[in-house]
Amino acid sequence: MVLALKGGEALIGAAMTIYLARIMGPASFGVFAFGLATTTLLAIPIKNGASTLITKHVAIAHDGEGQHMAGPLVVTGIGMSLLYAGFILAGLWGAVSFRIDSPFLAAAAITALALPFLCLTGLWEGVLRGSFRPNTAILVGTILLPFGMLVLGVALTTQLTTQGWRLAGAIYIGVAMAVSLLALILARPHLQDLLAKPEQRVLMVPTVWIGHAVPFAVVTGLLIFNRQIDVILLATLRSEEAAGIYRIAAQAAVLVTFGVQAIGHLYAPYLAQTKEAAAPDTLSAYLRRSVRFSLGYGFLALGALAIWGDDIIATLAGAAYLPGYPIMLILCAANLAVALNGATMQALFMQGHQTKVVWVFAAAGVFSVIANVVLIPLLGLYGAAIATSCAIVIWSLGLRVMACRIWGLSFVSLRPVSAIPATKC
Repeated sequence: MVLALKGGEALIGAAMTIYLARIMGPASFGVFAFGLATTTLLAIPIKNGASTLITKHVAIAHDGEGQHMAGPLVVTGIGMSLLYAGFILAGLWGAVSFRIDSPFLAAAAITALALPFLCLTGLWEGVLRGSFRPNTAILVGTILLPFGMLVLGVALTTQLTTQGWRLAGAIYIGVAMAVSLLALILARPHLQDLLAKPEQRVLMVPTVWIGHAVPFAVVTGLLIFNRQIDVILLATLRSEEAAGIYRIAAQAAVLVTFGVQAIGHLYAPYLAQTKEAAAPDTLSAYLRRSVRFSLGYGFLALGALAIWGDDIIATLAGAAYLPGYPIMLILCAANLAVALNGATMQALFMQGHQTKVVWVFAAAGVFSVIANVVLIPLLGLYGAAIATSCAIVIWSLGLRVMACRIWGLSFVSLRPVSAIPATKC
């Protein structure tokens, strides 16, 4: 079921992107894509970072340990989310008030109005995932928002054709609000269990909460930064059209990694509950199964996109986006390195090694920025694809090496080294 949902997420996300790109045109869609990428980056610390932290501690609480942490993390997270979103919005709209004539800044400010709802949805998603409800977590976390955008986009096709990215941003805000409310309703029974006792509803000292959340936020932030910075730099260094075409290619290429994401959602609470003494053997078994699953899915996705990708792009998005087909294949090939790791990143998160992971993604992020800045002016779309692909391979190899060293696993097979004396990590 998790795989079906992740597959549905891929199809819905691609359908939304392609449909909006087709009816809005490369220029207008490029501006909206910039605003969307910026808002996605801004939501990272809470929606992706704090959400993962909450998943971990809610899962531990379900195992009969650490109940004193899960409730306060959620309660304090609500206030911190709203404070963070308010600070970002004040900065963006303050810049707009200075009448800086930039459609990109205006698009970022408009789509960022969805930020409070995205952050809160991330908290409820973390509660659901940690409560062993991965299907519901995926539904509210990644499916309903693009689905709502697609449905309303179809219903408002005429208006989007004339009003472009401004109306698309308004639709995004409304859908984000509705999804956040639904996520709260679905998470409410689990929240009641977590907050049943008075001591589970106390507020944490903000600096303590930040100390717990920052490593997760930084890691997931750097991960998505590496996935979005190419679109932003293309829009800045080349044109709106280039950003729009590249966005289509990147959206399709992510399909290769959906097996990784599916297995990560499914295994996360189990990885969090794995005791340290049993970690090497237990985690090795989880990781090897996850690699087989994610690689199988990844190769199927790559094959399908290689055979039918150009026809799909031409039919759904239009001939103007066909230059994105080879870009998509480059990014797909790089994403196989992610599939080769399976649930390695989730295992590192859930076992408390998120601070170490920061350095891997930081190095890849610095490389990505430098490589994109150098290669985009020279090679355009291909420069962005090459730079991003190299960054993906760098952080994928870094995570693999780290997991092997921490748990004593073979780099090739991910089995405990003690079971394979001839193989050294």
